[in-house]
Amino acid sequence: MKRKIMLVLVLLLALSASFALYAVPSTFGIGSVNYYSYYDLEAGNYENFTPGLRGEFFISDFLGVSADAIVTYSIPEYEYYEMVYMIDVVLRAPLGLLEPYIATGPAYRGVIAGDYSSPEEEAFAYNVRAGLDLNIIDWLSLGIETNFLVDDVAEFFEAMADSTSEEIANAIKNYSLIGITAKVKF
Repeated sequence: MKRKIMLVLVLLLALSASFALYAVPSTFGIGSVNYYSYYDLEAGNYENFTPGLRGEFFISDFLGVSADAIVTYSIPEYEYYEMVYMIDVVLRAPLGLLEPYIATGPAYRGVIAGDYSSPEEEAFAYNVRAGLDLNIIDWLSLGIETNFLVDDVAEFFEAMADSTSEEIANAIKNYSLIGITAKVKF
């Protein structure tokens, strides 16, 4: 029995090492992100999504920056769009086929109405996201991620300090966005 376990562990280690040798990390990527709220996914409401664009630049195999522009609400016939812009520091593990990552950074909310644009009253926010890309081919990946976007970090943690575990779980569901990504990598 111990030999079988040892053989399985050696095979897993060899497979992991071969993925790491295969990894050719990209330097630049551009793609789309479509976010859903936790409750929309739970209800099967796939038509109510939040579209966005992302650009990424990696200064090393593991460290990079990304910029997102996400449309949170729109009335196209009146040229009215509520947006969130995010600049994140990204840490990734380029393992070949799979590429897990985490990112964090500030976010900025704004409104675009025709030729006019302005910040919202509470313009600054903060986000943390984590995800996994599946590198289908060298230049194309599909992925899934969760993004935790909080408008007022201090207020959020103050509210969480006095909350029950059920209230904390509900707050995490309220603030989380689950995203599906498609990226072209260079």
